Amino acid sequence: MTETRTEELLSQLLAENPEFLESVTGSLEEITPKEGVSEFLEHKSFTVRSNTTEEYRRKLEYFLGFCEMRGIDVLSEVTIRQLTQYRHWRRKDSHNGDSPLSPKTMRDDLYLLRDFIKFLEDIEAVRSGLHERIDPPTLAEGEGVRDIDISDSRVKDILEHLSSYRYATADHVVWAFHAHTGRRPGCLHSLDLKDLRLEGDEPYLAFRHRPSETSLKNGEKGETELVINNDVAEIFRDYVEHHRVDSTSPSGRHPFLTSTRGRLSKSTMRKYIYKWSRPCEIGSGCPHDKDPASCEAAKSSDKASKCPSSRPPYALRHGYISQMRQQGLRVGTLSARCDVSESVIEKHYDERTPEQRRKFRRRRLERLHQDVDEGGYL
Repeated sequence: MTETRTEELLSQLLAENPEFLESVTGSLEEITPKEGVSEFLEHKSFTVRSNTTEEYRRKLEYFLGFCEMRGIDVLSEVTIRQLTQYRHWRRKDSHNGDSPLSPKTMRDDLYLLRDFIKFLEDIEAVRSGLHERIDPPTLAEGEGVRDIDISDSRVKDILEHLSSYRYATADHVVWAFHAHTGRRPGCLHSLDLKDLRLEGDEPYLAFRHRPSETSLKNGEKGETELVINNDVAEIFRDYVEHHRVDSTSPSGRHPFLTSTRGRLSKSTMRKYIYKWSRPCEIGSGCPHDKDPASCEAAKSSDKASKCPSSRPPYALRHGYISQMRQQGLRVGTLSARCDVSESVIEKHYDERTPEQRRKFRRRRLERLHQDVDEGGYL
């Protein structure tokens, strides 16, 4: 007998004998999907950071939407068949995309769903053992690596354009920060004027975790003092002197990047990255044969992310770390500078070809021999 037929017979049995389920599993709590998600997030808030909780909330909105579409009013109605249907819907139809979700996204979403269903079992909102039937996909080698690329030459062209036409504006500062530090957007968002050490021969930025208003992804572990070069420091100084809108936050802080509404939001910073990574925005033409006058992504900065050539902030972080690896910066040094583990760097950011790695090892060996020779040991 097929699994589908078994589910159909079980549903018919439960419809005709509603007391059967109670006799087998005991009485379940009558909890709505929205209540279940709220309780799960509250439960998780004690063990994960607030940013992670919000990410869980965003992902579980898809589950709530599915329940609404299917008329699932209480979680006790959820069956494995419905969870299987949710899996198919989430992969193909939930995001209005032209292609299915990637295996990695599906894996991450289903791990969260399984954790959520397990929690519902613990509070007796769904049948026991339901989470064991959720089987996240296994990734093939390389599938977990994000294919995001922005070449060093493109970044240089964009920075030169901004330097010529948008010098020391917030747009220019955002690009200069990401291109020269490899840090996450939250680090730039967290900076106050007092965190800038831009004078003298050794300028640097002090990153601090202040969760009442701003936060670093890794909390206090992400705090550091990051060296920047003099050219970047000069851009930052000129922004503060000529373009920064004077602003004080409700908590009395003085943000570095501001707008007329206060501290510049991370979403606005993200828009700047998408905006200027469109080739047409810097006069490089369109590699996709689109007319900028009619192209939705070209006409509006709010739609810039729809351009196939535009890139998110992560692309700059990825490009910076990969470029530093190719130039031979030690993994330990890069790990500390960019607040990313050495294992992640080794797995996701070393994009050198076998030939590049061989030549790099040869150069290091030649330098080592030279150092030893100069020391008189050969």
